[in-house]
Amino acid sequence: MTLKYLLPAIALTATAVSAEEYQIFTELRADHLRASGESETVWSLNGTYFFDKKETLGPLDQFEYINKVTNVNAAFSRFDGDNFWGIGGEYFADNNLVLSARYTDNDGFYTTAVGIGYLISKDFIIRAEAAKPEEGDTSYRFSASYNHQLQGNDYVGFSAYTDDEFDQYGVSSKYFASLGSDRFIAVGVSLSEQFDRSTWAANADYYFSKMTSVGVSYDKEDSYSINAKHFFNQNWALEAGFGSNADNSDLKVYSLSVVGQF
Repeated sequence: MTLKYLLPAIALTATAVSAEEYQIFTELRADHLRASGESETVWSLNGTYFFDKKETLGPLDQFEYINKVTNVNAAFSRFDGDNFWGIGGEYFADNNLVLSARYTDNDGFYTTAVGIGYLISKDFIIRAEAAKPEEGDTSYRFSASYNHQLQGNDYVGFSAYTDDEFDQYGVSSKYFASLGSDRFIAVGVSLSEQFDRSTWAANADYYFSKMTSVGVSYDKEDSYSINAKHFFNQNWALEAGFGSNADNSDLKVYSLSVVGQF
């Protein structure tokens, strides 16, 4: 069917603010898609466990740009009667070596991926990954991420990737900053080339407080989304969103998710 293919300155303030810490992240999400008279709902559940605590940067869902904590993760989703799932993890060794692995089953199409990386510094990481589907050739991906720390917890992050034949490559950046009075902003942009087809996307989130935010996104295909997220306490949040396309108003996506952090 048609729908099957749609798919900082806090640290410098006079009064110190203690950051929250979490090790377990979970999300239960439902995306209801409508297009051309058809409708489907995608159900998904994912979770990540970190072997050490992750410290927030102010907002309860904002953390350091480059993760440096060993973790394991799993994800499951169901769409149009088909199941999709994956498990994976990252190991950060004491000598700055980073090892990763992931196994995915996309409705019977299996892929195994392994990776190796190195933390050149706490703000710079390089990686190489090989992915082998059950049928087909192995693909290779190389990437690097750099974090430029600004005042307090503010930063500008940069990432770039490419495959071994330069058929797929891209760059992205994220800016996170405190606006004072417990308000924050996070802005992201990305540019990519996929087999001679270029795309771009941008998104922004504004935090009224560390517990409440609104966000927007837009991309080259004129797809856009708006969302709102609120933490009712230190552990539970509810997020709702709406998405559509400026050239195709028949396409609508309504999303709702429950987030747990512990």
